[in-house]
Amino acid sequence: MRWRRNRAHEPAARERHPLILTVTDPVTRDTAIELVARVDRIASSSPVVLDLTAIPDFDTEGAAALVSLQEAYGPERVTIVGLRQATARLVGIDELVIANTPAQRNASGWVVRQMRAIAVVQTVDDRERTTDDLEPALDQAIATGAGIVVVDLRSAKLTRAGLQAIAFASSSVALRGQELLVVNVDASMGDRLRHAGLSATTYVAPEPLLDS
Repeated sequence: MRWRRNRAHEPAARERHPLILTVTDPVTRDTAIELVARVDRIASSSPVVLDLTAIPDFDTEGAAALVSLQEAYGPERVTIVGLRQATARLVGIDELVIANTPAQRNASGWVVRQMRAIAVVQTVDDRERTTDDLEPALDQAIATGAGIVVVDLRSAKLTRAGLQAIAFASSSVALRGQELLVVNVDASMGDRLRHAGLSATTYVAPEPLLDS
């Protein structure tokens, strides 16, 4: 005769708290390989939070490797935080470089912020805007020669003109040896951008990657 175990008297399963990994090295193609392998070993048994707040630099291949890892395990197993803060820290201390002429500034509301090898295209404020007038700012950012051009679509509505401008910029940066990183992209924007034929040096970052 087989006896059933009385599970009512068994101790409850111990809740596993996430393991936080703080990254302080640049997130590049080479460093991401080792980081992905480390997270891969941990995530199978415990949730992992990757804190990128303190990274000194990043490129699109490194960021793409981490996002692919997050998509493989799901956000409940692998969470990535701090990229928004890191980007703000890397680009936030230089003066604003207006991408358009003064007469066009109020109409478009897009500016370029530059620091070292990164140029960020973003709206002047948090008011919702369309991307109809995004192209001049993109051209200005690419012309700086920055290794990474970041397009921040927070508070922006992606229009057909904006989509075409990003697709053209994607080809331009590829020819120049630059990289394009489009951030703060929701699911609808992501689908449209991924079907726009972007070059291999363009990376689209979904919102969960950048949220803390």
